[in-house]
Amino acid sequence: MIYHTPVKNVGERKIAYTDYIRGRPLSAQLWYPTENSNVKDTERPFILPPTAKNAEFIQDKHPLIVLSHGTGGNRFSLSWLAIELAKNGYFVVAPDHWGNTLDNKIPENFVRYWDRPLDIHFLISSLLDDTRFNSYIDSSRIAGIGFSLGGYTTLALAGVKLDCDTLKKSASLAENRKQFVIPELGDLQELMQKISCEQVPLDLRDSRVKASLALSPALGLGLPKVKQTNTSPVLIIGAADDSIAPLKTNAIRYHEVIKNSKYSVLQGKVGHYIFLNEGKLQLVNVEPTYYRDHNAMDRKSIHQQLIAEILAFLSEHLK
Repeated sequence: MIYHTPVKNVGERKIAYTDYIRGRPLSAQLWYPTENSNVKDTERPFILPPTAKNAEFIQDKHPLIVLSHGTGGNRFSLSWLAIELAKNGYFVVAPDHWGNTLDNKIPENFVRYWDRPLDIHFLISSLLDDTRFNSYIDSSRIAGIGFSLGGYTTLALAGVKLDCDTLKKSASLAENRKQFVIPELGDLQELMQKISCEQVPLDLRDSRVKASLALSPALGLGLPKVKQTNTSPVLIIGAADDSIAPLKTNAIRYHEVIKNSKYSVLQGKVGHYIFLNEGKLQLVNVEPTYYRDHNAMDRKSIHQQLIAEILAFLSEHLK
């Protein structure tokens, strides 16, 4: 079931809020169905369908999807997914997680993993209180989708709980070093040990989020072994050749711990960054780590496969 007849055009606009209590600015991007046909190609270095900037909204209430980018990414990292979701009748928002973006990398903010779910709590509340947008959002149908550290973020919204002490212990082990030495920020093992676990909220769940999807989620090393049963519906999608967030200690571990979670794997030589946008040739040449795939893989076709799986999950759980 798709909630609305797929539309041809997608509107896009930037918004911004500030969480004054936590001292965090929050820039975000919206994508949404529109009847405006004045679409233009993106100026960003990605291969994406055109969108209509600041287009008017369709007078209807749409399910809300909140996207959460990975470490060193930004609100545009999953634009390909946002646009496809908007074409299928969803109202999509993606924030920049302060201090954890491409142009604002603060290593200390990476290890403050709990700030991200709190960003999403604040963003959802801000949108639902904002008279510019709330008449177009169905507040009873909200889902989260995240990639990498954003995958952890959306699982936390579902009610999944990490154990801070377990995470710190895992981060200190030589065998896990590679998972805390990442292309975006370098070696974070020492910073992980500086976390004061007393400041980590015990529960980051947001009951407004009715379903969560995690794409190659990170921080699985922080999961306690006990089963977690009190979660909203969860779909975890891993990549078979992921060396950044390896399946065994991340996607598979989340699936084993989260009761009744759904799980699938992109097979073959599919790496961690397959979930990012397709890059234009110049970007592929400049940033091959993130945008050049194995010769046997085609990012566009994999994205099409993912869209079908994601839409089916959302249709089932945002009824």
